[in-house]
Amino acid sequence: MIPMAVMMKSMTGFGRAQFENETVKITCEIKSLNGKYLEADIRLPRIFADLDSSIRRMLSELLERGTLTVTYQIKWLKPSSENQEIVINFDAAQNYLNALKSLSKELGVELQDPMREILKLPDLIGMGEREISSETKQHIIDVTKLAALELDKFRQSEGQATSQKLLELLDSIDSDLFVVEGYEGNRREAIRERVYGNVLEHISQDAIDQNRLEQEILIYLDKFDIAEEKQRLGQHIDFFRQCLKSEPKGRKLNFISQEMGREMNTMGVKSNFFPMQQAVVGMKEKLEQIKEQVLNIV
Repeated sequence: MIPMAVMMKSMTGFGRAQFENETVKITCEIKSLNGKYLEADIRLPRIFADLDSSIRRMLSELLERGTLTVTYQIKWLKPSSENQEIVINFDAAQNYLNALKSLSKELGVELQDPMREILKLPDLIGMGEREISSETKQHIIDVTKLAALELDKFRQSEGQATSQKLLELLDSIDSDLFVVEGYEGNRREAIRERVYGNVLEHISQDAIDQNRLEQEILIYLDKFDIAEEKQRLGQHIDFFRQCLKSEPKGRKLNFISQEMGREMNTMGVKSNFFPMQQAVVGMKEKLEQIKEQVLNIV
């Protein structure tokens, strides 16, 4: 049975929370996608702009990384629950009335229902800034935190599935590495025969110094030895597994996967034996899947 990773978190997810009392109903939704750092698009109404920095700081502590979209729906259940001043532009109204009177006098036309005309004036009556209580602001912060915690739970659930997939891919790479090791004897023999064949094409059998030729073949084989690459790749795989169990951080796992790729590339070049190269290609294919999964880990 494959052991499960500890507390792995995906960067993608969704969280939603709601608060309601007798005066206001607040709904917060947070969507998260991949991101190198924490980037939050907080879509608060303008009257709550002063909460932006507090919410941003809280999200960075809870969610670490990801591209977040934070949206709100705020519905006032009682219009008088938060005082909002009605603003009237008296100066504009008076000036407009004076202008209407002058026009009426100049044209000799009776001015009828001047109030009706004044009310047509744009921006004559408007709503002032709503006075928001500190209690309402705290409710907004609290409901945002609840949505973030729901998102975090979603991320953990997705992360467990990702963890399982990564461990399966690592096991498969281990199997490919075992295949590569199984071809080692055949590879050495194939290289030896190829070298002998090339020599015999140019030098007669009687003229060959067998001892010297054996030495040269050993030197040639040593240049294509992949024992160190196999050992290091195995160590990287073990380290990857350890990190999954103890501290599954996307950045660290990404660095380890890059090191695994370097060893695979060297093995593919140095193996110089088609069946082994096929196995290395299989490793690379699985490593690319690992890299894709790692990009989505917090």
